Parts: sequence; C-alpha cells; structure tokens
Amino acid sequence: MFRSDSNGRLNTIYILGKRGVGKTSLLNILLGRGYDENITKSRLGIKSSLYKINNKELIIKELTDDDNFTNTKILKNHLEEVILIIVVFAIDDEDSLEYAKSLILFIESNITYNLGIQILLFGNKYDSKKVNDAKIKVNQIEAENYASSIDNCSYYELSCKTGFNIDIVENILMEINDNSNVKMFDRDDLNNEDSVRMNNNKVSNSCIIF
Repeated sequence: MFRSDSNGRLNTIYILGKRGVGKTSLLNILLGRGYDENITKSRLGIKSSLYKINNKELIIKELTDDDNFTNTKILKNHLEEVILIIVVFAIDDEDSLEYAKSLILFIESNITYNLGIQILLFGNKYDSKKVNDAKIKVNQIEAENYASSIDNCSYYELSCKTGFNIDIVENILMEINDNSNVKMFDRDDLNNEDSVRMNNNKVSNSCIIF
C-alpha cells in the first residue's frame, strides 16, 4: 500500500487541517501523550516530530496554515518524501470540511505524477454525536462520497477525546513500518537547536520534537 523510501531520506507524514479541528490532539495521542482537554490551538507553521516504531523512524509534521496556504506550498518541493497525508476537519464545523477540501485540491493539483501518496480524511469530534446530534454539521455520507471521488483517499470519523477509531491511524503507521524500508533521518534536514527528547508511554514508540 505504501511506498518504500528510495532516496535515503526519512519517510514523512503530514497532518493538515484548519485550526481547532484536533491536529495537535491527534499527534499527541500518537506520540503517547494522551488527550488534553485544555490544549490551545496550534500556531501557524510546521511542527516536526520523530515517530519511532520497532527501531524504524518516521517524521510526522503537523502543518497549520493561513488562507493563502503559505506553509502548504512547501509541500510542492517535498512530495517525494511524503507517504501519507492526514487531513483533519471537525464534524461540528462545516467550514472546516470546506477548508479540508481546499487543502486536498491544492495537493492534487501539485502532484504532477503518481507518487502513490495516500490521503486519509478524518472527521474529528465523533464524541459530539454522543452528546448532541444537533451539533453535527457534516453528513457522514457526504464526506464518504467526497473521499471516494479522490484517488487514494479514505474517510473515517474519529474522536481524539474518546479514542474512537484512533487505532486506525496506529494500524496504518504500523503498516508503514512493516512495509517501508525506512532509513535513519538526517538531523541537518531539521531545525534541532531546541530538540527535546520525550518519554513515550507506548513501549515500542518514542519521539523527538524539533
């Protein structure tokens, strides 16, 4: 399903989406930090984390952008390294889905040849359905139909708060680990002046934040 790294660089995963949809919460859960109810919205920019599974490493980059996609445009020069793009929106925010669609359109328009990049579209805040269905602004079938119209794109609903469907992301990362010839990363490629080693709650995973 996923490409092997053929250029000696570390395979990269991007998490994209509008501010406030749960990108940082998803990243924190994957890195073993758990869910923080009081987390603040991400600042504009790109935050890189090292995700380690069974002595293999991936870079996960959380990308938060402005309406001009200033940061997303950086992807145009790095698509060869990207094996998975996770686009997150909130199912209680219809505008965040439209923003997600704009991101996917931008990505598609800048992939000039088939790189085999997978796109996961996640509708976060599934827990809202359990509390008050009236808060749901995005129809599940609508989102599924949209994802099915995009090459190499799948849609899932999840909840970072309750952990619903988080195992889907973890299983995909494990699949990458099992099927990709992931090389050790070159630290010169990242800004590591203020790197901090973190202890991960998962036995097999660890991360470094840059």
